[in-house]
Amino acid sequence: MKNIPSTLIFDVDGTLAETEELHRKAFNDVFKKRRLKWHWNKSLYGQLLRIAGGKERIKFYQTNVTCHKIPLNDGDISLIHKEKTQIYSHWVENGALTLRPGIHCIITKALEKNIRLAIATSTSYSNLIPLTQSCFGKKPEEIFSCLATGNLVRKKKPAADLYNLVLQKLSLEPKECLAIEDSRIGLMSAKGANIRTMVSPSLYHIKDDFTEADHLCESLEEEQLPEELRQLLFQ
Repeated sequence: MKNIPSTLIFDVDGTLAETEELHRKAFNDVFKKRRLKWHWNKSLYGQLLRIAGGKERIKFYQTNVTCHKIPLNDGDISLIHKEKTQIYSHWVENGALTLRPGIHCIITKALEKNIRLAIATSTSYSNLIPLTQSCFGKKPEEIFSCLATGNLVRKKKPAADLYNLVLQKLSLEPKECLAIEDSRIGLMSAKGANIRTMVSPSLYHIKDDFTEADHLCESLEEEQLPEELRQLLFQ
């Protein structure tokens, strides 16, 4: 990297952990309980992930995809999403997720070397809490210096709002940061803020176009990281 980063900015879903399949199952659980006659299979959910945010996906689906039209208002959608988050959080708290290989090591080494860590995610803060508690035994604030979550911005990914919020809160220049993402919409968000971006595709995004990525890694394990980042963290 031309500029050694002082801050690493992480996406959450698909980057810290392979969360999306658990999200999909939680959505379907709520749909079944509410007798909506909706079911998001893996193929469909992969398409819906192009829309950032759970509530936004529900709105898009009922408007543009399903033949089972149900007149859900914003309040209904918020309630469905809240119930889904509660189910997802319960599963995570009970050990349903593990971090992606390499993530724990990257974060641990960065903290040891006083490299600041931040979050830029379209997901909610309430989804982040059980993940860090379960996988690190800590609250998000004990690990990350800034938490830019979807509820804090007007536009979610692929807009640059989340990354710009991190830059603003931490008084950083883009050249001081490296974003770590797993999807094209995440890559576009980071690049929209002029932040160098390392992408390691998650299972739902392996076929995305990552042409604009500064680094493309098959995994986040040490041997797969770009040389400059390995030197920064492990030497």
